[in-house]
Amino acid sequence: MILFLLSASALAQQGYGVPSTDPYTDGYPSSSERELHLWTNAVRVDPEAFKDIYPCSYDSFTGTEKSPHDPLYLDMGLAEAGRYHSLDMQATGNFSHSSSDGTDFGTRVGWFYDSGNIGENIAYGYGDPYNTIMIGWMCSSGHRANIMTDYTELGTGVAGDYYTQDFGGGAIDSSGPVAMGAHTPQSAGSTATLMADWLELAAPARLDVIMDREVVPLSLTWGVETRGVYTAELALQPVDCHLYHFFWETVDGRSGNFPEQGSYTFGAGCTDGIGWVPERLDPDGLLGGLPGSGADQDGLGGGASDGRPLLSDPRLVGCSPVGGVAGLMGWMVGLLAVWRRRG
Repeated sequence: MILFLLSASALAQQGYGVPSTDPYTDGYPSSSERELHLWTNAVRVDPEAFKDIYPCSYDSFTGTEKSPHDPLYLDMGLAEAGRYHSLDMQATGNFSHSSSDGTDFGTRVGWFYDSGNIGENIAYGYGDPYNTIMIGWMCSSGHRANIMTDYTELGTGVAGDYYTQDFGGGAIDSSGPVAMGAHTPQSAGSTATLMADWLELAAPARLDVIMDREVVPLSLTWGVETRGVYTAELALQPVDCHLYHFFWETVDGRSGNFPEQGSYTFGAGCTDGIGWVPERLDPDGLLGGLPGSGADQDGLGGGASDGRPLLSDPRLVGCSPVGGVAGLMGWMVGLLAVWRRRG
């Protein structure tokens, strides 16, 4: 097994939310990994809002699982660990918390992350991040317990149809109020939904997405103003590669961007390879004093909608699922949550 351990530390110097440019791991977190992270935070801040979406009884949730929790912040070590494991499962078909060479979960995550409080969920075959969260993990008691536990950080790995969540309880790497931002669906056509979470003592003074030179305010969709997920649905311009980032401002005058540098990308004409470029589009003066504007780039544009299909035989690994999912589909479910104190 070959390890590449430099990308997380190097990226920490680039800015929060900026994907890795490590050629071996190819831009983690990807747009699908960010979407998986964002849906995790959506159910954390407002688990009841999705009770009609879960194919299991919301009444089966424990009190803790029904209680809102803070969004989980991105940790690049956990993100690398999650991507590493999903790639290993995809390459070998070894659907397990242990790596294909037998390395146990705790040792593997410890290569990338230095905190004793860690947990992991894995899944296969759910088709997209939304279904993996809502249909898979939130309807498995053990996986749901991991999601609705007081962790502070998260890294996600997506490789084909293999999904990994690695949770941690370490110190958060950002002082900003936005833990994660993403777009959905992944291959948006005429419209896309842009999403960003928020955690602050007060509601945002501003929380906007800047896409293809358009500044669009986000509105609270799940949770409460001080701890929630904000969204905006955009009609996409007829360009080949869409660029976007989020701008935030607090009531006490702090402001910033997510990602801290550059723009996320999606579309059939994007050539960056990792879903991110260092440029930001100048929206013809509309940003005013917002930081990070002024760069320009040509060749923007769309793609075809992919919907939310489930693939055959979706599964999670290890124990029996809960509620109606077990009788209906006989899926297999699994998790790993451990408390480790490293010497």
